[in-house]
Amino acid sequence: MINADHPTTHMNFGNLYLNTGDLEKAEASYKEAIELEPGLVGPYINLADLYRRLERDEDGERILKSALEKYPDLAAIHYSLGLLKVRQGNQEEALVYLADATKNDPDDPHYSYVYAIGLNSQGKPGEALKVLQEAVKRHPYDRNILYSLATISSENGDKENALMYAERLVENYPEDPNYQQLLSFLSN
Repeated sequence: MINADHPTTHMNFGNLYLNTGDLEKAEASYKEAIELEPGLVGPYINLADLYRRLERDEDGERILKSALEKYPDLAAIHYSLGLLKVRQGNQEEALVYLADATKNDPDDPHYSYVYAIGLNSQGKPGEALKVLQEAVKRHPYDRNILYSLATISSENGDKENALMYAERLVENYPEDPNYQQLLSFLSN
C-alpha cells in the first residue's frame, strides 16, 4: 500500500483482481490508474479487454477511442480497436485500425501478420502479400510471416515464392514437422 497513489500499482491490482475473478475491483483499479495517470496506456487496454470479457465492447470502444484521442500514433491502441471491430463484424473498419497499428509500429511483426491475415480474409491477397513482404524484410525469421507468405503465395499460384518461403521456414526451424510437411506439399 506504500505505492497506493501510483498508477502502475492500480493497474497491477486490476490485473490481480482480474486473475482472481473480482471483476468489479479490476474495473475500479483500471479506472483509478487512468485517472491518476492518463498517460499510462496499459490500463486503457486492460479495461477494454475486461469489457470484452463482460461482453461490453461498446464500453471498451469508448475507452480505446478516448486513449486514441490522447495518443493517436500508439500502435497498441489501434491494434486493440482493430480486434474489437473484428469482433463486431466490421471488417473494413478493423482493417483501417490494423493498418494504422502496422504503420505506427513496423517493428512489431505481429501487427503486420494480423493485418495481412485480415486483408487476405477479405479477398485482398495481393495487398496481404505486400504487407508480408515488407514485414519479412524487418523480421526475416518470423514464423507467422514466413508461413503466411508461403501459404498465401501458394493459394495465389505463386509456387516459386511459396517454395522459397517454405524452405526458409525449414532451414530456420528444422524441428517443426508442420514446416517439413508444408515444404513437402509445395515441392510436389
